[in-house]
Amino acid sequence: MRHQDSRIYQRALELTDLSKAAIEQMPVGFGFLNDQLRRATASVVLNFAEGCGKRTRRDRQCRFDTARGSANEVGAVFDVAMRFGAVDTELGELGREVADHVAAMLARFH
Repeated sequence: MRHQDSRIYQRALELTDLSKAAIEQMPVGFGFLNDQLRRATASVVLNFAEGCGKRTRRDRQCRFDTARGSANEVGAVFDVAMRFGAVDTELGELGREVADHVAAMLARFH
């Protein structure tokens, strides 16, 4: 399977775009959230792609589980950013929604 052709990969890239928008929106003093969001978002995309290239089901599932955990983390960062007032509610809720959707897709993917 080519990871680029999957709905999960495309949705994870959408999450990357939303994370980028949030990072650009955050005011000075929120570098800790920027860094966490950047790393967790990249982890979703990269671990999914890596998992698609693994030969054994166990190796694939391990990478997909890591990607799912990172998607959950991205959703939590959006929640924290909204609570701190670092991103607007519309962007934060959309980011959390997409992160939750990606995590759900990964939970069903084998």
